[in-house]
Amino acid sequence: MPTTIKAPSGRQIWKAVRDELMLNLYPLPFTTLAPGVYHVYLHPEEFEAVEPIASRIVAEVQRALTTEVDRINHGLSRSGRRVLTRLLQREYLPPIETPAAGWEIYIRADRNGELAPGQLGIVSTLAMPAPVEYSGTPTTRIVKSVVSAGRRTATTTDVPHPVARVPTPSTGQANDVTERARLTYDDEQGPHVFLMRKDTISVGRGGSSAWVDVQVVANSKVSREHFRLRRDAGGQFFIQDVSLWGTTVNGDSIPAALKGPEGVSQPGEEFPLPPRARIGLADAVVIEFEALPGE
Repeated sequence: MPTTIKAPSGRQIWKAVRDELMLNLYPLPFTTLAPGVYHVYLHPEEFEAVEPIASRIVAEVQRALTTEVDRINHGLSRSGRRVLTRLLQREYLPPIETPAAGWEIYIRADRNGELAPGQLGIVSTLAMPAPVEYSGTPTTRIVKSVVSAGRRTATTTDVPHPVARVPTPSTGQANDVTERARLTYDDEQGPHVFLMRKDTISVGRGGSSAWVDVQVVANSKVSREHFRLRRDAGGQFFIQDVSLWGTTVNGDSIPAALKGPEGVSQPGEEFPLPPRARIGLADAVVIEFEALPGE
């Protein structure tokens, strides 16, 4: 008898995102940083069941995150906050900071066969400040979790470069959400336009084991993470190949990633990107890149 596919409810998705928030807080002396970006992956058949209301789920989960943070910050007594920090096995928890640009939540299908029916994958990102002694650089903490039958397994990676500008305790400056560039492309799901609002983004097929900003639905010649795009302080863009099958700019190959026995072992060298360019992901997808004028 065939197994009936039952998609997770909106409340189950909310609980998984809330747990991801609470388990990956980063306390500072006066505030607590929280992951601001959540990519939720579902088995393709389960995603198909919730896709018509995915935007509604996202809107309510965003609202629920803000409500939860407000409840913790203002609704708990000092003793209640101590109880919470004991449960989280952390020292006293300063007030949690809501991301200035809001919560980014994406619900997507797992196109790489990594999730079984009933499993839910979450990839969360937290922009972390430089060390107190200012001798290091900011990093982004990426946590990849799989939730199955109420049990969670997670892996954590710290990426040694910023993927977004975030508020700092010293200046309190808000996230810079200026549109830096436009990426236009067609994949197996049709036409798409992505506006780049960070100084660094990642593009590829994505999945519960590989977080990307721009998820391209295509065949396996497009790697889970295919290339990275970065804009420096002077407004110059650079592209970096991290794929198995290569990346081109206006038909010419850029420096390739180094391959090892288990896949890519080291990204290729950064390559300057002109203000307008055609970026080829192997021979599978072409992305039209256009730099946008700054403010």
